[in-house]
Amino acid sequence: MTRMEEPLLQIAMLCYMAGVVGYAIRLAQNSTRTGWVASACAALGLVLHTASIVSRGISAGHAPVVSMYEYLVAFAWMVVLAYLVFERRSPAPVQGAGALALLVAVGLLGYASNLPSHLKQPEALMPVLKSNWLVFHVSVAVVGYAAATLATALAALYFLSAHAQRRQVRWLLARLPAAPVLDQAVYRCVRFAFPFLTLVNVTGAVWAFNAWGRYWGWDPKETWSLITWITFTFYLHARLRAGWRAPQVNAVVLVGLATIMFTFLGVNQLASFSDSLHSYAAGN
Repeated sequence: MTRMEEPLLQIAMLCYMAGVVGYAIRLAQNSTRTGWVASACAALGLVLHTASIVSRGISAGHAPVVSMYEYLVAFAWMVVLAYLVFERRSPAPVQGAGALALLVAVGLLGYASNLPSHLKQPEALMPVLKSNWLVFHVSVAVVGYAAATLATALAALYFLSAHAQRRQVRWLLARLPAAPVLDQAVYRCVRFAFPFLTLVNVTGAVWAFNAWGRYWGWDPKETWSLITWITFTFYLHARLRAGWRAPQVNAVVLVGLATIMFTFLGVNQLASFSDSLHSYAAGN
């Protein structure tokens, strides 16, 4: 790691944690000023996070999206960016989702920071990674997964709002958007994420053919990427065609986060992954 990369990332994490606390206070006390302070902390963290990524890219001499450590850092960066963009464009206060989104980002960065030191060092590109598909494939992955993660945070907020409405918890109702508003917000995020989730599989297949001479090989990473895509495809079908009610379809989105995290992290713990053509993503 570069001399500046690690401290920048650590300060960014502190800013995100401050943002989590600020958004939680905003939700508890309905303090608009606290919400703005939390957003400022998140934005400052994002600036420092960006500087850390740029520093690593300059040191490595290539886009820092090769190892699992770099994937996690990029994923966390995009989750925060996706939330801040959504917050700015949303007509309703969604800072409760900001607490959840930043918490995910902190978790991803915490996991990355605790990897063994040799897995955090910049790596030379393996021959299979010396391709223009590298940045494109990883970019669509982190954008799609980050937007889907934001959808999950909003889905969790939907259930909280629906519970408050059902139980007539007035202080919470005064602090949260109405459940139908959050349901629509979840749909907007998934609708945005879905083309990117599709491109993850398409670009991966094309790259696999160029690198290994086959489009699909039921590799663990490929299989779970497909399962994630199927989960969000099912959400769209259940919502638009099958007539499922809002609580049911938002529950599917929560399952979607589990598939995303397993695709990113859980697959790497499988015994079969050591023989995977994607095992370089674990830093092996």
